[in-house]
Formats: sequence, structure tokens, C-alpha cells
Amino acid sequence: MTESIEVRPPVEVRWLWRRIYTFGATFTNSLALGGIVVRVNDATTLKWLGLAVVGANVVIATLYLAGATVTDWARLAQSVRRSENAQSKTET
Repeated sequence: MTESIEVRPPVEVRWLWRRIYTFGATFTNSLALGGIVVRVNDATTLKWLGLAVVGANVVIATLYLAGATVTDWARLAQSVRRSENAQSKTET
């Protein structure tokens, strides 16, 4: 008699936690943007702070849609370092 065991992906890969994180971070950033708009009177400062918060929301949404995990980012950084090291060795 064989039992089928359900293998679940790690927590960080599951869409539920990715959604919770993304929605929570976006909501927090939106509250920060609202606070900036209410408190800052200088137009130039307001523009750059607001754009920074909107940019943070774009990054969070992109990570959510792309589905990259921390391990994926680490592998990407490691491969970039390897290619840079290989390039510097061939140049010398």
C-alpha cells in the first residue's frame, strides 16, 4: 500500500505569503505617501519623497509578479560575481 505524500513548496514561494507581504508593504508605503503629502509643504521635497515611495511600491509589485525568492536573488548575485571574476581573469 503506497501513500501519496503532498510535497509543499517552502513558505516563501507560496502565493499566499507573497500576497500578504506585498499587500501589507504596499499599504504601509501608501500610508507613508499620505503622511508625506499631508505634512510636507515644500513642492520639490514632496515630489522626490513621493516618487521614492511610489518607486518602492513598483519594486514590491514587480517582485510579487516575478515571484523571485531570496534564494533566487542570491543565486543571481552569485552568478554575476562569478562572471565578473571570470572576466577579470581573462583580461589579465
